[in-house]
This record gives sequence, structure tokens and C-alpha cells, in this order.
Amino acid sequence: MRVLFVNSPGRGHIFPSVPLAHALTAAGHDVLFAQGGDVDSVAAAGVNVIDVTPGLDYATVFRPEEIDFSVDGGDEFVAELFARVSGVTVDRVVEVARAWSADLIVHSPLQGAGPLAAGVLGVPAVPVVTGPADSAPRIDGLLRDHMKEDYRRHGVAPEPAAGFRLNSMPSSLLDLLPEQVRGDGDVPFRYVPFNGNGELPGWLLDPAPRPRIAVTLGSIAGLWGGLAMLAPLVAAAADVDAEFVVTLGGGDPALLGELPANVRTVDWLALGPLLRTCQGLIHHGGSGTSAVAMALGVPQCVMALSPDQKDNEQALVARGIAIAASPETVGAAQFQALLADEGMRAAAAEVREETAAMPAPAAVVERLESLG
Repeated sequence: MRVLFVNSPGRGHIFPSVPLAHALTAAGHDVLFAQGGDVDSVAAAGVNVIDVTPGLDYATVFRPEEIDFSVDGGDEFVAELFARVSGVTVDRVVEVARAWSADLIVHSPLQGAGPLAAGVLGVPAVPVVTGPADSAPRIDGLLRDHMKEDYRRHGVAPEPAAGFRLNSMPSSLLDLLPEQVRGDGDVPFRYVPFNGNGELPGWLLDPAPRPRIAVTLGSIAGLWGGLAMLAPLVAAAADVDAEFVVTLGGGDPALLGELPANVRTVDWLALGPLLRTCQGLIHHGGSGTSAVAMALGVPQCVMALSPDQKDNEQALVARGIAIAASPETVGAAQFQALLADEGMRAAAAEVREETAAMPAPAAVVERLESLG
């Protein structure tokens, strides 16, 4: 079986599908990624990839300067934004899918080019859901509505492709979500932390001199100047008996201000290995970032930067595994909660065990084979 993976740009959209790609390869299937954005991360994961938007600066497509993140536009906002992001990949994704004779397309939920290409080829499509922000089934229809011109151009009706959804959210989190966000017939799928390959720093293996808290804004915000919002956090860290590791994600460390002695910065470090040494995580509310922390049982502090990330924040807080904060006010109280709130730590451990009990990627290969 030939399985084509089509994800939205950005590591947070790419990484959740890599363990499944490895499982399919191990089972003897051919795997190819048709990817825009960070294709180097796919290649570094040991998977073949074709860059469908070579040379494109995705900041010109997302247009962050035009987005009012203070306004919650809900599913409509998410669908309109990612229909635009999907649209720049459609033609090349269809070309690759045809030339490679794909039997099945696996895609991130917000990458509308995947199901469109599946419709053109008449093959099934399987989205991989990682969090509340991209889990609402109605987003599929909204994406198709916004991409009607793309469907018309390729001579296919904007209808759902055959298949099912893989959903990595643990059931206790799903139970807290509104009915319209839960998909009927979703196939449970364990989230396996994969955050890229690379050389790990030696200090990561040494016993931490103090409790450690990781801080990240993911793979996008740092590139767009978002690190500046962490300056108050960095200043407040000086008064806390803990070590803070801030991932820059390609951003300018000067935006953080003067670094206290207990704050360490790294440009990029795989989140899984880092969190295995940490007592807490402060982050932007990305689905992939949240899922890694849940899989490892690490308490979280979420500073949602966009309306969709707010959905993730609300679900994590309701489950008792996270607290919410804002970049302007996060400080000693939140740091102390991450380090000493036994109720939050116990809830995080419960979710970790629940995640571990879900079917591994290798266990769902047979379900995928039934579609091919």
C-alpha cells in the first residue's frame, strides 16, 4: 500500500504523524510526505518527502499581521485561515498523489489539500487529530466550503472522502469537550512523542541542580517575534528556586531581555527528551505541545496566543492538568503551582497512564490496511 502524508506547515502539524509513518514503513508499506514548510524535519525523521511549496515564506500566507488574536472567531476563523494555507499546496499535492499512485492519504485535520487529493484519486483519507483545537468535525465541511474553487478546478465535488479519523485525545479529555467537537466513530490512537532527531546536549543527562521548568512558544511564534512576550516571565524567573529552559524556535534571544542565572536558552531541543527532565511546562497551547506533556505526565501552564489554542487551554484546565495564564502576568504563583500542586501532578499522571493504554501506531496499521 502506498500512503501519502499531507500536513499543514510547521513542526507541530508534522510531528504527530511521524510515528505512524514509521509504523507503516515497518509493516512493509511505502510512505511519502507531500509537504510544505519545514520539509527538513520530515527528511531528518528518516522519511522521504517532496517539497510542494519550495521557497515559499509561509508568513506571507498566514499573514499574522492581519490576524486579531484577541477575537475568538471559532471554527470559521480556523477554517478560513487554513483553507488559505492549504490552497497554496493543492495543485502540487494533487500532482504528487497522481504521479505516485497513492492508495491512502493521511493528513493533519487542517490541511484541506489532503482530502481534496483523495477525492481526485478516489482513495480514502484519514486525518490525525491531536487536540481540541482541530477536532471539531464541522471544520472539514468549512474547509471544503472555503476551497470550493480548488475543488472545481480539479473537477471533483467538495464532499467528504471515505475513511475515518484517528484521534489521540485520551477519553477523559474527550468527555469534557462539547458534543459538536467529538467525532462519531473516531479510532483511538496513542500519541507517541516525536519532536525530531538531533544531538542532545550533555547537560540534559546530568542531574538537574534544581527543579526544571521548560518554556516554549512552539515552532512558529518565535520566528515571528513572539519571544518578546516572554520577557516578563524571564524577569520573574530570577526570584524562583528552579531552572528554566526556554526554547527559542529560531527567534532572537535579545527579545527576552537580560537572562537571570537560572534561565537557560536553546535554539531548538526535542521537547520529549527535555520534558522527561522537567517538573512543569509553560507553553502557547499548541495541540502537539500539549499532547507531548500529556503523554509524559507533566503539569502545564498555558498562555494561549490564538483562539484555537484557547480551546486547548480550556480543555486542559478543565481536566485539572494545567493552569491558565497570560504572558503579561505569569510569574511566581504559576511557577509554584507547576512545582508543588499535587492535585495537578496526580491528574497529569492519570492522563499519562490513560494515554499509554491507547492503541499504539503499529496497532492501527491493520485498520488502515482495510481502507487500501
